[in-house]
Amino acid sequence: MIKKLLYILLSLALAAGLAVLLGFAASNNLQTPCHRFEIEVISRSGNHFIRAENIRQLATGKLDTLEGKVVGPELLGKLHGIVNNIPYVDKASIYRTINGELKAEATLRDPLLRIINSNNQSYYIDTQGTMFPLSDEYTARVMLATGRITTDYSPGFNVLPSKETKEASPGTETLYDLVRLATFIAGDDFWNAFIDHIVVLPNGKFELTPKNGVHIIEFGEATNIEKKFGKLRKFYANGLSRTGWYHYNRVNVEFKQQVICSR
Repeated sequence: MIKKLLYILLSLALAAGLAVLLGFAASNNLQTPCHRFEIEVISRSGNHFIRAENIRQLATGKLDTLEGKVVGPELLGKLHGIVNNIPYVDKASIYRTINGELKAEATLRDPLLRIINSNNQSYYIDTQGTMFPLSDEYTARVMLATGRITTDYSPGFNVLPSKETKEASPGTETLYDLVRLATFIAGDDFWNAFIDHIVVLPNGKFELTPKNGVHIIEFGEATNIEKKFGKLRKFYANGLSRTGWYHYNRVNVEFKQQVICSR
């Protein structure tokens, strides 16, 4: 019993000592001037909208040179705000290393669609439904959406329904439907390789253009998306295998249990 008690007391003492040492190291680290500022740009989808040097210039332009400065919590917070507010950045992580290095990790947005709206404005929507601008550094190879799209670009605006309203924001229903449609296409290897252009018609319905331009797919509204694509895939496998890809100019999958073709 005494040995067990001594073991517990020793463990507590060691833990307390370790906590004191860690606290001292952390405090000492915060007082150590930064001798190196490193930036890592992380692109999950291989798109490079902004370079590390661009972020460095933006940060030092607002905070001056960071090397040689004591970077405390306030300065860390300011730097995080600068990096996190870059429109191409989905999330930012700023931290100090034990040896006095300052590191910034900027994870970029994953583009889903490039929009060209009715006012000829062009912007991206990412996989989370958030708008962000085009980049001078890089052009993403994603689906293009054109036609009757009236919503203008608004920095950081999310077109998906909020948790509170459960509905799309006013005036963004078309963009919401586009995101739903494009998300399904991007999630399927065949359709993602096959379709690269979505057109919004004046009546709010959708047409899809394959990359090879063989015909126009009259999709209708963004309803029963999975069933319509399933029906179209069966038609490709069973119908076009006999007639050939270039036999029809238009293929309509809007109506239930029907595929209507025209030349």
